Order: sequence, then C-alpha cells, then structure tokens
Amino acid sequence: MSLRELRTFVAVAEGGSFAAAAKTVGRTQSAITVQMKVLEDEFRVALFDRSNRPPTLTSVGRALLPHAIEAVAAYDRLFQVINDTTVEGHLRLGVVPSVMTGVMPKALKALRERYPALHVELAMGLSKDLVGRVQKGAMDAAVVSDFKLSNAGLRWSPFSQEPLVLITPLDAPAKKAEDLLTAYPFIRYSRHAWVGQLIDDFLKRRKIQVREAMVLDTLEAIRTMVHHGLGVSVVPQRSTDDASDLPVRTVRFSGPTTQRIVGVVQMEEHAKAALVDVLLDVLKREAAPGSGRIDRVAPRRPKRTGNGGDQT
Repeated sequence: MSLRELRTFVAVAEGGSFAAAAKTVGRTQSAITVQMKVLEDEFRVALFDRSNRPPTLTSVGRALLPHAIEAVAAYDRLFQVINDTTVEGHLRLGVVPSVMTGVMPKALKALRERYPALHVELAMGLSKDLVGRVQKGAMDAAVVSDFKLSNAGLRWSPFSQEPLVLITPLDAPAKKAEDLLTAYPFIRYSRHAWVGQLIDDFLKRRKIQVREAMVLDTLEAIRTMVHHGLGVSVVPQRSTDDASDLPVRTVRFSGPTTQRIVGVVQMEEHAKAALVDVLLDVLKREAAPGSGRIDRVAPRRPKRTGNGGDQT
C-alpha cells in the first residue's frame, strides 16, 4: 500500500464517485478502479459496495476514511518542516500565452523569492504543441488549458478554472450576453488554441450565430480590439486581470457556466516531478481567492532533493 492509494481513496469518498476522483487527482477512471482494488486487496476487505451506481463506501470504508484523511495530512505536513532552500535545480516549462501574461509572472516572482536556487526556463506556445514537447522530453512540464486525459503516460494536475464570459465595449447597451453577441461583430479566439476550440463548442451548443470580424490568438489582442469598439468576444475570465488592462465590460451568460480548466501536464514518474510539485503549490496559492481555484492538486509528493540538476 502507498500514500497514493490512500490519497485516491479520500478523493473518491469526497467526490462521491470514481469518475469525480479521476478529475481531482488527474488520472483516468480505470486507473482509479485499479488503485481501489489494490487497496482492498491489501486490507483484504471490501471498501466499496459495487452493487450501487456509483459505488458507495461500506461500513469498513466509512470507518477507514477519517484515518486515511489523517494519514495523508500527516504525510503532507512532513514537507512543511523541510527548509525551502533545499529546493534547487532547473525546470524547463512551457506556458500558453494567456497564462504567461496572467498568473505566471506572480508565480515566478514568488518562486524566485522563496526558492532562489530553483531556475525556471520558460517557453511560450499553444497547448497542443507544448504537450507534444513534454512527450518528447524537450520540456519537463507545461501549463496548458483544457487538457483531455487521453494520452498514456501523461499526468494532468489542474489548479484553476475560469468561466467563459462575454467582453464588450464600455458603451455597449445593458442587454443579455446572447443578444450582444448577435448585435456586434465577433472577434474570435483562434481555434488553433484549445481554449478557442472550447469557445467554439460553447457557441455551437448554445446555437449562437455570430458575425465573425477577425480571428486573434492572444487575450491581450482581443481585449484591445474590444476596448476600441471593434466588436465583442467570448474569453475565459482570468483571475489575475488588473487595473493596468484596457477596460472592457464583462457580461456573464445565462444558464450553466462553461469553464476553462488550467493546469500542469508532465510525464508520469518524471525525474523532476518534485520541482513540478513546488511549481503547482505556488500556482495554486497565486490563483486569486474566490476565482475558482482548484485546491486539490499534485497528488504525489516525491522527495524534493536529489533531482535538482539540469537534465537537458
């Protein structure tokens, strides 16, 4: 038995299903099923009543849960006593543009102040390209959005979620987002970006017809065009937008909210997984309170020393 199985067991209990736990810990549902079977074989008891859909905790499972929570918390506390200066090394990191100009500067500043011996080498690109570079070993990890766990050997750790909203010029009339979309020219986020595909799917599901005026590939360019009254756009509402941004009006859509999920992708059992865990902890803290931050990330807590050198 490992802490990983116990951590997953807690995620299943808190999420209410194997599917919910898979999203929380960044693994496939089949991998969660295997982990729980391993845990049951180790204890030689049934922790889940599989006659129910989704499976529910047995009496033994309910009795185990508080002890599992305590064990995981105690394990995590071990790392709080380690001196931060033991975190050192070189991390090659890819970042999508909207995060590079969003939460990443704050995260990098915090990393530099807290872990001066950790060097982060950055490269910017689209999610698909960055994931490919991680698979080839050209990068240690990448901060991307809306990654789907369909690639074997990859680990996905989401840390923030951002609702899709409509942005309009400041002088736009006080109407519903759907009405403004049809009244103004539409400035589209490029479909080459995964967030652009997410927005396109959102419009199709809502059956909203738009009059496309231009296609751009950065949030800053889109916001600039909207600010100057050239149209409206659908974009993720970042938690780090500040007073220095050009002012626009934000209008929420009616009905269920569609979220962009932002996280870190890396290869399973990567040599620099400990450094990626440090990065995830900082990204999670730097996501603004109340912004939809995802607090349960990075299920693995490997040793933080011994993997610090540049392994390019």
